[in-house]
Amino acid sequence: MMQDTKPNYRVSPNGHRAGKSSRVLVVDDDESVRVTTAAILEQEGYEVATASDGREAMAVAARGHFDLVLTDLRMEDMDGMTLLQELQTHHPNVVTIVLTGYASIESSIDAMRQGVYDYLVKPCMVEDLKRTVGRALEHREQRRRITELSSPVVEIWDGVLLVPLVGTLDDQRAAQMSTALLEAVRSEGARVVLVDITGCTVVDTYTAAHLINTVRSVQLLGAQTIITGVSAHVASDLVKLGVRLEDICTRRRLADGLRLALELLNVKVQHSAFSTQPPAKTKAER
Repeated sequence: MMQDTKPNYRVSPNGHRAGKSSRVLVVDDDESVRVTTAAILEQEGYEVATASDGREAMAVAARGHFDLVLTDLRMEDMDGMTLLQELQTHHPNVVTIVLTGYASIESSIDAMRQGVYDYLVKPCMVEDLKRTVGRALEHREQRRRITELSSPVVEIWDGVLLVPLVGTLDDQRAAQMSTALLEAVRSEGARVVLVDITGCTVVDTYTAAHLINTVRSVQLLGAQTIITGVSAHVASDLVKLGVRLEDICTRRRLADGLRLALELLNVKVQHSAFSTQPPAKTKAER
């Protein structure tokens, strides 16, 4: 077992740099499989790290962002199935592929239930490995774009993120919104998040629950959340649904929320920049 839990990166020989190529984590208790698989993927231009079991893989994943995890199933300490469960919980945007020498219908079904993109059996043809990894990463990119279009997260000021919600917030879209927002808070180091619900056509129990859960999650990451677009009837609906707003910061207008966000960041902005009233006339104009 490898003792060092730092990401064991090996930069591809064609000069790809961090941030310019997809990052892949190869998890297998067989060192020869790890080395061979990593070498093949490096030749394809990927940035590759390795781990010898699930526990080490989670430690490595906690220290660096990965786009894809390729894992064996049968490993000591933490097996592949447990690893898949942990990845789905803590790193939902990572796409996963199983590569195992102990294939069965049951294990295949269990893996698919954990959101695995594909299932390869050892010994695997090199071209099959390359093709499957390429398709999995394309699938991840398409999923990311759909998430961004469904619930865009926009940085409107240094340290301030905006999530404008329009239409009905169902379970699937709420999950996408929450995932995209939390990833953005982590990657951008956001300090304040504005969730604008002006365009929400329906504020029901599910919508309210998702909003509150998202606010709590953002707060756990150390960012302040402000919900804007809370009109009188929306506030009334939230109260009727039993949503406690005492510890949640809300503002009626997005402009008011942005003003508060800048105050929290100690940014001084002229009041006229947010005022809807025309500037006062000078003596010469009177």
